[in-house]
Amino acid sequence: MKRTQLIYLIGRLYEWFMIAFFISILFSFRITVSISLISMLVLALIHYPLRERKWWNREFLNFFNVGCFLYFIVQGLALFYTHNTKAGLFIQQVNLGLIAIPVAVFYSRLVGRDNYGMLMKWYIRILFTASVIALVHACQLYIQTGNTNYFFYHTLVYVYSGHAIQYSILVFIGILFLIGENKTHENIKSRKWVRFLLIYFSFFLFLLTSKMVIALFLLYIIFLIIFTNELFRKRSHRMWALAVILTAVTIIFTTNSPLRKRVSEEMQSNISFIEKDEFSPADYFNGIEFRLVSWRFAYEILNENHAWLFGVNPGDAQDKLNAKYRKLNMFTGGLPDNRKGYLNFHTHNQFLQALLESGIPGLAAFMLICAGMIQLAKKSGNRSMIVLTILLLCYCFADAVLKTQYGVILFIFFPLFTFRGSEGGHAAA
Repeated sequence: MKRTQLIYLIGRLYEWFMIAFFISILFSFRITVSISLISMLVLALIHYPLRERKWWNREFLNFFNVGCFLYFIVQGLALFYTHNTKAGLFIQQVNLGLIAIPVAVFYSRLVGRDNYGMLMKWYIRILFTASVIALVHACQLYIQTGNTNYFFYHTLVYVYSGHAIQYSILVFIGILFLIGENKTHENIKSRKWVRFLLIYFSFFLFLLTSKMVIALFLLYIIFLIIFTNELFRKRSHRMWALAVILTAVTIIFTTNSPLRKRVSEEMQSNISFIEKDEFSPADYFNGIEFRLVSWRFAYEILNENHAWLFGVNPGDAQDKLNAKYRKLNMFTGGLPDNRKGYLNFHTHNQFLQALLESGIPGLAAFMLICAGMIQLAKKSGNRSMIVLTILLLCYCFADAVLKTQYGVILFIFFPLFTFRGSEGGHAAA
């Protein structure tokens, strides 16, 4: 087989494994996520020297990729002094994505402007199929029980990951692509089809009721309506659309909607409540309260263990948090529908989690990743990449994104993939 033919074959195989990767993410096939990612990594390592006739890609050394490798190394070194080796090894297994994803996506130019639109078109198809199945599943449960909660938040996507915020980000990524398609029509030729999908995914996004994602979505849409013509060409149409959005938001927050309930719950947060010397198992913490009490516990753990410099290590961090939950008499499960309570809840803040687990080196490495993401977004000049970066950085304050395989994929894969498909990346030959 000729060299050019082999390069072409590798490119096509890579695209099919990328599509399999999208299916695995959106349908939560965890085993095939790893298989498809490893396959893309191997193809990237073969493709680059074959195409460029050299082994080392100097472009690979940027703040984002270097930060990923440093974070992996810092976390790995902690295995030498951890007490809970099993937990430490599991965390480092998740951290393998910090190495595998940059190599698979960035090392070779297998993703670029030439095929990014085609791959995202497949992503939209898979996302649409998965969301329809989730709605059908919710309808079946509603018919059986009469409970409308199956149409909202975690229960809506329980058939897959069950993590509504992460799934909201996946939906928002699709919306960002469709907004660009509405203007350019490069990959989806029918404007009506694009607008239908925009409306449909926007509706699905509201059902998932992630406050953070919906807030950024609304701000971005309002920005587009007021300052651009990417959604509506005529000014009168833009004003009507803005009026419809404001009316819909007013209805949502003046009726007994799930989103209003979640926002109202957060607004009723009692900051002084987290300062108690002892809690009761009956005490309930909303999102803000739990995150604030996590800051308190992390501060106390780092002080008690004199661990500000190197942290308490990833393997032991959760054990020390669990000890805090027990010591302060928080709810630790025992009910048929909630066996563990707050046990095994991490800090829900990646900056805080990095500091707790790996001290200043871990926090510095993670902040390098964040700085690298900002650098890539700036270099790309792509608005979708910039908005995605803002969303993911905000998400770091709401969740410890690098604690799970799906969190690593959201935070590492999609910025690199979007960058490669933007003005900052160039298509593979």
